[in-house]
Amino acid sequence: MHRQNLKEYELITLWQEEGHEPFIFFTYSPNLEMDLGKAKGIVQSRLEYSQGKPCYYLIDVTNLKSVTKEAREYMSDKNEGLSGVLGGAFISNKVLTTVIVNFFFNINKPSVPARFFTNRDDALIWLRKLKNQAVL
Repeated sequence: MHRQNLKEYELITLWQEEGHEPFIFFTYSPNLEMDLGKAKGIVQSRLEYSQGKPCYYLIDVTNLKSVTKEAREYMSDKNEGLSGVLGGAFISNKVLTTVIVNFFFNINKPSVPARFFTNRDDALIWLRKLKNQAVL
């Protein structure tokens, strides 16, 4: 896994990987407790990195410690937190993070294709299928 175009922001790190274009990968900063202000900052960083172009994302949520109700609502809004997101695969192998993401999916249903994985390769396979279906 060779990271290309790596960019570190205050709350997230984004990069691309050779052989996995056009996906954008990102991870949260350690022990992130996401509130509305941080959610807005994360989206702003993501949009800056992608230059406003719609993209598919593989998001490692392992470092996510908590998310407020306002942040969840913002992140699930297609015109706000999901702006420029064509689809998202979330990955983690931590129980707490799994609970947070599943809660998010059940309460604040994303308006774009999104799925949770514990295996990175499975997440990439799903993203590739999603992208290929969109092209058809």
